[in-house]
Amino acid sequence: MNPGGNPPAGYTPWMRVAGGEVTIEVTARPGASRRGIIRADGDRLVVGVHSRPDKGKANDELIEYLAGELRVPRSALLIVRGETSRRKTIRIVTHEPAKAASRLRQISKPK
Repeated sequence: MNPGGNPPAGYTPWMRVAGGEVTIEVTARPGASRRGIIRADGDRLVVGVHSRPDKGKANDELIEYLAGELRVPRSALLIVRGETSRRKTIRIVTHEPAKAASRLRQISKPK
């Protein structure tokens, strides 16, 4: 935060960009009727997936969805915290972190 109390332009509380990676805080909604970003909720991005949290299926679908939206290979995304929780931290390793961050901001805006 800056001294005036307002976040800097382009600040997104659920996303951090550093070096060649973007880290996002996600709340997964397994078993959702609609697949995709539901909303940005404070410090987390809420993402719905159709799959149930059975044997990692919901995690797989979440990674597949995000990789497709960001146009990066699935191997570029890693759940670094919250493998068995709805609250997850996901690292996206990319040569173009600013581009990935911009795309995340774009798809998280309410429609």
